[in-house]
Amino acid sequence: MINNIPDLSLLPVSWKGIDLSKNKSLWVKTFSNQEILELENATFKFLKSKKDLSQMKCKEFILPTLSNDLIKLQKELMNGLGFKLLKGIPTEKYNIKQLAVMYYGIGLHIGSPRSQNAKGHLLGHVKDLGLNLKNRDVRVYQTNERQHFHTDSSDVVGLMCLKEARHGGISMLASTITVYNEFKSKFPHLLKYLFKPISRDRRGEIPTGEKPFYNLSVLHWYKDKLTGVYHRGYIDSAQNYSDSIKLSKNHRLALDKFDEITNDNKIYLKMKFSPGDIQFVYNHSILHDRTSYIDWEDENKKRHLLRLWLSLKNDRPLPKSFSQRYGSIEIGNRGGIITKRTNLHVPLSP
Repeated sequence: MINNIPDLSLLPVSWKGIDLSKNKSLWVKTFSNQEILELENATFKFLKSKKDLSQMKCKEFILPTLSNDLIKLQKELMNGLGFKLLKGIPTEKYNIKQLAVMYYGIGLHIGSPRSQNAKGHLLGHVKDLGLNLKNRDVRVYQTNERQHFHTDSSDVVGLMCLKEARHGGISMLASTITVYNEFKSKFPHLLKYLFKPISRDRRGEIPTGEKPFYNLSVLHWYKDKLTGVYHRGYIDSAQNYSDSIKLSKNHRLALDKFDEITNDNKIYLKMKFSPGDIQFVYNHSILHDRTSYIDWEDENKKRHLLRLWLSLKNDRPLPKSFSQRYGSIEIGNRGGIITKRTNLHVPLSP
């Protein structure tokens, strides 16, 4: 299987951060005044309907001109650089409910929202809740610690910045395809281990009838696409389960080298979030990370991001093994976390 993978170095997504950092026009879009007005009008119209946000349909959030750009953005995520940064929403003008509606409406023009945790949050809140990662039910986005490069369990992850940290919390992205290309060149003898199944901790979010971990390789060559799925922290913690796949010395070394390449400052791209910024990232070809941060003491000023997990129409097919984590591999209706206690809803606070 590995020997059948063609040269991927010419794909648009095979970028290096050191290059993209010099040409922001390739990956940054600033909303025009007209587009902001469209977003505002659609938001206020939906709020007047008194409907529950979780029931909003794309056709109810009408964006006469911006919708065309969001359709193009979807294609850029799947076939281009794999990410985009949107700027210019004046967050100070709106309250949390208005911002949630605006962001959720934008997301609907790109994909279908998915549950981000066992509680069924279709809109997530990335905020330090003062929790301890040693607790297996705690996830990194609920703390101020570094996240480390990973992918989420959906086709796309979106983040909207409401408030930035006092210091740190810088976003970092790396192309999985570039990491693969570098790895293949430098450590060809270890490459096969990235395609071998590996156990991953569910961190307490366990679907009915499933084990507290699942088995999935880091890289997958399927239907002429290279797809990555990664989270080193959850791989390491899964080793605590007696019936998980135990890492061999070479398998662990391969993961170490994968991390080493991903954390090369020539490979990853850094970007600072400001209030009103929205970042969309294609999980199948992009790894994302965040530096640790120091927050404000004032609760009203603390770093706060809204998050969406989205499933895309007309996206790439995924191998059957992804159903362990995605629940379904049906294109346009896959990804997210569903357990027996999941109740889908859109919370306006963490």
